[in-house]
Amino acid sequence: MLPRIPLLVVILMILTLSGCATLKAEPSRGAGFVPMEQMAKQGDLPFNKAWVKKDMDWRRYQTIYIKPVNTAYLMETDAWKQNFREGHMKEDAQEIGRYMEDRFRAAFTTDQDNQFRVVGYPEPGSLTLELALTELVPSHVVLEALRYAPYGGGAAATVLSRATGAMSTVAFEAKVRDSNSGAVVAMFADRETQKFKFIDFKAVTWYGNAKNIVDEWADQFVLVANKRPGQVIEETSTFSLKPW
Repeated sequence: MLPRIPLLVVILMILTLSGCATLKAEPSRGAGFVPMEQMAKQGDLPFNKAWVKKDMDWRRYQTIYIKPVNTAYLMETDAWKQNFREGHMKEDAQEIGRYMEDRFRAAFTTDQDNQFRVVGYPEPGSLTLELALTELVPSHVVLEALRYAPYGGGAAATVLSRATGAMSTVAFEAKVRDSNSGAVVAMFADRETQKFKFIDFKAVTWYGNAKNIVDEWADQFVLVANKRPGQVIEETSTFSLKPW
């Protein structure tokens, strides 16, 4: 007979790996920042929904202006009112909004293959990126802490977290405009939940996993903006072995 703890670990691994395909967050229905009905899933792009103007040529542009992230659509929804961080959601949304803006700026600035220079205003010949944070669910730190309880408490807490939806979830909607004309040339929307990890240090913080999701979006957006014809930008995995 296998020792008790290793057996529980094996069972949890089997359950996790067999259910990874179902761990992907449901796509957002939309908050109204972009017209979701005009968008669709595109197999070569990593986001839930996208629309790119037919004659859009990203190579025509060398600069991009990233506006402060819009959090008004998030605060207009009722979902956050059922949140255990209800009394702090305005400050939380502003904090993650600033983080998102900074992270997108950094992703464009530091990528060596990136063709875009980040500018401080919508100068002539640039693109303008408008981002809206439309959903923000923090990790349930109490349940996540129970994952590390001895003798199987972690397995039970993991199942409970998934079953009750007490997992960090984030959604965004975005418009890309030609700064000269103001015309929208691309739109994107995505919704992600925190990755499943056997050990997850960031899950015992309110927004550590939400920031991880934002980090991945920023990196993906740079790839999309620099995408070559025929290139496929893959979606991120729902599972990670990294504990941070």
